[in-house]
Amino acid sequence: MAGQGGGLAVRNLYVVVFKHGIMMVFLLTAATVQAEWSVRDTATSCVLETEEITLHDGYQDTRVRLNINNERLLVVTGSNIDTGFDDTALQVDGQAVIPADAAEDEQNLRFDAHMPTIIEQFRKGNRVRVYLRFWPTYPATQRYEAAFSLAGFTRAWNDYSACRDRISQ
Repeated sequence: MAGQGGGLAVRNLYVVVFKHGIMMVFLLTAATVQAEWSVRDTATSCVLETEEITLHDGYQDTRVRLNINNERLLVVTGSNIDTGFDDTALQVDGQAVIPADAAEDEQNLRFDAHMPTIIEQFRKGNRVRVYLRFWPTYPATQRYEAAFSLAGFTRAWNDYSACRDRISQ
């Protein structure tokens, strides 16, 4: 990824737990991908998207990327999305959590009702975390987090807007 302008920021957290008089130390790692934002221009439409990252879905590794097209944000994955819980959402930095609107084509999570808020937060933010659940993960044990850097988003958004303006003429 480094050759493509991306990178990885890793944050380590050590957790110490005492159980039955035994000290156990766990290393928890959270990664934020410094994904490159780019505009794909097909001459009839414009798409703003990130590079793909890999996320374990509880069963296998799956690809995840963000895709903005036609006034909606799609979280595009390679696994089936489980919307049976109310916690599929996104969050920019410390802002309020924005719930997903629906699953689309079984493997994507769609956000469209709050697009002006999402774009404004993306332009001002540093990182977006997307909270996902995948099916079938039985019993349901957790939601998964995919984090993307927002570095370069404003420039890419401006390019995307110019592309849309050009196509609409």
